[in-house]
Amino acid sequence: MNEERTFGDRVLEVIAVVLLAVSTLGTAWCGYQASQWSGVQTEYNQQETNHRLEANRQFARAIQTFSYDSSVIAFYAQAVQAHNTRLADFYRTVMARKDLLPFLDKWEATVRAGGTPTPLLEDPQYIGAQAGGYQSEQEAAEQAARAAQQAADRSQVYTLNTILLAVALFFAGVTSSFRYRSARIMLIMLALLTLAIAATRLADLPVA
Repeated sequence: MNEERTFGDRVLEVIAVVLLAVSTLGTAWCGYQASQWSGVQTEYNQQETNHRLEANRQFARAIQTFSYDSSVIAFYAQAVQAHNTRLADFYRTVMARKDLLPFLDKWEATVRAGGTPTPLLEDPQYIGAQAGGYQSEQEAAEQAARAAQQAADRSQVYTLNTILLAVALFFAGVTSSFRYRSARIMLIMLALLTLAIAATRLADLPVA
């Protein structure tokens, strides 16, 4: 009977040692991954900040361009209405940006046809040309923000799994403190259950 009890105790000790080893390795791995994903989050947050700053720069540039183009069109319109061909040519060839020339042509064609030109801010083609850089930077910033949040969520899950594995490590570690086999078995079962829950949560998690 003593030999049987001794053999059973040794088996429980071996199981506890294996659980200790697995829980220790799992705790270290989850802690490492939580740290890695936290670093990924920081990187994406920096990218978001950079894109926001560039978007602001692009927006300010678009406002300045619109202000300049509006002035050029206004002076060009005055020259055309005054039939001052030389001054109109000056505004077209010297003052107007190359990208503005198609809108000048459209404006002039509309006036000649007896219509009312579309204001620049109401021209979808012009707005798209000026706001394209701003919009692309805003979209990149939003994408970086979503990636940062996803990295933060993964880091949190790894952190929670670290806690679960620490609990399993505790259960497996205190088995030797109990003399009764039933208590040891219960602690080992709790360690196995906690370890299984952590493993299930880790199954679908990506690695940084």
